[in-house]
Amino acid sequence: MPTPCPITGQPMQRVEVRGVTADLSPGHGLWLDHGELFLITEDARHDEGGFWADLFRKELHPPTDHARQLLCPICGEPMTLEEMSGVTIDWCKKHGVWLDSGELEAILNNLRLDPAYLRGVALRLNDLRY
Repeated sequence: MPTPCPITGQPMQRVEVRGVTADLSPGHGLWLDHGELFLITEDARHDEGGFWADLFRKELHPPTDHARQLLCPICGEPMTLEEMSGVTIDWCKKHGVWLDSGELEAILNNLRLDPAYLRGVALRLNDLRY
């Protein structure tokens, strides 16, 4: 049974993102099961950004609707807002994360600004929870 979008309630499409199968609600966002956001960010760590691309990179901060309360599409419990790399995400501690459109790209962009991330710190304990 397809996972319902936490915004529209409509079934989401299964898509592959950097080797991870995720649920996409076109125009709304992406659902990642527990641990999948970490896998995606670890995969992205090995990308070659290039000196010039990273030199002019600026941190991105997509807007956050703090009044919105989304429910986990798996268990129906309210998700909490968490900050990851300067981006506020909706998180169910049991099942995964909801990323609004543009938030995954912002997280990956912002991580490229972190020297520890780029140096190859493979185990980021704090991020394992996502």
